[in-house]
Amino acid sequence: MKTSLSALVGVLTLSLTQGVAHAAELKVLATGSMAEPLKELADGFTHDTGHTVTFSLGTTGVVMNKLKGGEKADVIVISVEAADALEKDGKLVAATRADVANSLLGVAVKAGAPAPDISTSDAFKNAVLVARSISYPDPKLGATSGVYIESLFAKLGIAQAAKAKATVKPIGAEVADAVAKGEIELGLTFLSELVPNKGVKIVGPFPDAIQNATLYTAGVMSDSANAQIARAFVAFITSPQSAVKLKAAGVAPAAKPR
Repeated sequence: MKTSLSALVGVLTLSLTQGVAHAAELKVLATGSMAEPLKELADGFTHDTGHTVTFSLGTTGVVMNKLKGGEKADVIVISVEAADALEKDGKLVAATRADVANSLLGVAVKAGAPAPDISTSDAFKNAVLVARSISYPDPKLGATSGVYIESLFAKLGIAQAAKAKATVKPIGAEVADAVAKGEIELGLTFLSELVPNKGVKIVGPFPDAIQNATLYTAGVMSDSANAQIARAFVAFITSPQSAVKLKAAGVAPAAKPR
């Protein structure tokens, strides 16, 4: 990423000396799996700078459709592939891009319920087959997790059996809610969408052999009215200090921001 730490400090210092009368409101477009991690980091950014942050959330497909529909934002946090497309179209400033974190897929059951064995691909397959019901984000809404999960079921040869017991949800947070309420036995979505819900017990991540880590990147939108502050926000969420909070929120901080 091109924004230096000294430049970030300069922006933050300027923000504090100007006072709240000059505080900006940044709008961030982000995918659901990064929602909770980013909200926590945004609180810290606001505390340090006085600038507030609002979010517009959805699956990758929903976020991309919002942009096509004319929705504006200062910063976007989205999958690398989607960011590449936005950069190609001139909607994302290439020099401001920075990788934020990898989001891992996981499995959850209702708090207090027995946890199935998902230690291997075969064990995971069996857990899905014996579950009374399952849920995952809706692939038709462009959910990265849902698209992969359905392709994984096909690869494992259980597509029809899984579909018969599946209830798809718009976002992973709703998957977690359904599990917490006892409406769904097995929830499959990004770990970061499961961690905030205290009504679920996280069984663990998908086995390594069938895991599909999704790398999310941040950048400043080309039509941002707060470009300098937006750059500072991107630098803030990809700083070493923010990495600790990202881990606690269920994502793996990018090893080497671009």
